[in-house]
Amino acid sequence: MTAALIFAVRWLKKSLFRDDLTGLLTTKKFLAEVKKTIKKAKNVQYSLVSLDINSFRYITQVFGQDNGNKLLSELGSLFSKTAPKGSLLCRNYNDNFAFLIKSTVLPVLEDIIVTMTTVNDKIKKLLPQHFKIEFSVGVYEIKDPNEEPLMILDKAQTARKLGKSSLNPKRICVFTSQMEINSQLEKDIIFDMERAFKENEFVVYYQPKFLFNTEKIIGAEALVRWNHKKRGLLSPSYFVPMFEKNGFIEKIDLLVFENVCQFLDRWNKSQKDKKEKQPFTISCNLSRVQLYNPDVAKIYHDIASKYEIAPSKIEIELTESLMMDNKDRLLKAMNEIKNAGFSISVDDFGSGFSSLSLLKDLPANVIKLDKEFLNTQNTEKEHIIINSVINMAKNLDMATVAEGVEDAKQSALLKKMGCDIVQGYFYAKPMPQNEFKELLDNPENLDSEKKDDSADKNEKTEDKKSDDHK
Repeated sequence: MTAALIFAVRWLKKSLFRDDLTGLLTTKKFLAEVKKTIKKAKNVQYSLVSLDINSFRYITQVFGQDNGNKLLSELGSLFSKTAPKGSLLCRNYNDNFAFLIKSTVLPVLEDIIVTMTTVNDKIKKLLPQHFKIEFSVGVYEIKDPNEEPLMILDKAQTARKLGKSSLNPKRICVFTSQMEINSQLEKDIIFDMERAFKENEFVVYYQPKFLFNTEKIIGAEALVRWNHKKRGLLSPSYFVPMFEKNGFIEKIDLLVFENVCQFLDRWNKSQKDKKEKQPFTISCNLSRVQLYNPDVAKIYHDIASKYEIAPSKIEIELTESLMMDNKDRLLKAMNEIKNAGFSISVDDFGSGFSSLSLLKDLPANVIKLDKEFLNTQNTEKEHIIINSVINMAKNLDMATVAEGVEDAKQSALLKKMGCDIVQGYFYAKPMPQNEFKELLDNPENLDSEKKDDSADKNEKTEDKKSDDHK
């Protein structure tokens, strides 16, 4: 074998087994070594650690890709020097690293991770002095030596992702059995969503809204449910957060909106002999994904026109939290939707820090009070805040909706303060379309149920939680 060939074989082996940038193991080699290590270990237990740099994309955007690569290279050296003897280390992808460490005692493991991630002076010099490098860490304690390494890594990564939102200052999150259940549920839901959509398993429920002063039905909010063929009726909390992350929520938004238009079309045709065709308004939620579609107003207007529905009879709900992403884009979208003839409401008003400053810019007709105002201890200060918001809305020519009203005390307080519209389980829970139509035809049927405080509290609590994700 010639020297050139020997060099080529060595280079090929190195490129297959070692990451060019950090010198750590490649993922493929790491997983193979993990499998061998945990199988031959006797009386030694291991933990697999998944780690990434918070805001790494921001670092590369602001300081350049070259500096980002230098940071990863230096971190690879730092991890190699500080990892306990016998550890396996790899750069998994981008800024994501994985380590196999001999320890399952959490306090000891935390100390090891903190030591490994204590950024040294050399790394600090790569970025401005004020910039702090922080990590999110997921840990999986390996209990079965025959478990597949890829599944082990997946569980550590699941914990890491949850750790990003953890209040733990060390940002270390340990994988639990409940995470495994949730992770499998998420995979099942994502795998099943297209089939469910084609087979019409997503259904629309309607929660009535009432005028406070007359208790007459003035409209409803359209809410999605998943009538799963195996799991039964799933509330939005099970699937909407996942759909918001993967973009599938756009299909759900349009399905709900078209369902509402179809319902209104049938209602109007059934009332053709009456003077007033539609004495109520239906509200539909608009997701973040839909908001970023530049044609959103036209798309919604075209669907309403297809069914000859006046846009003024449909209210588009946007959550206040959307403002945290892109205020200018939201205001542009709201103005376009308003100009297309739709009414606009701001949901969960008061949940963010920008509420008061937004009032002067919002082209909204309605504000829905954040449910948290009602779910707290109802102190005098809270009453003053609610009353002030209602009065400000009136002065700005906006209607107010109290959402999540659960009992007579809350209802009486809000009515006294001059809130215009009420929605909540004390009045009516979300119901299938046929039940809502029956209620519109025979509103007196609600009287026997509307204020039944003896209703199943467990069912009500679960349903209320679900409608935080609409």
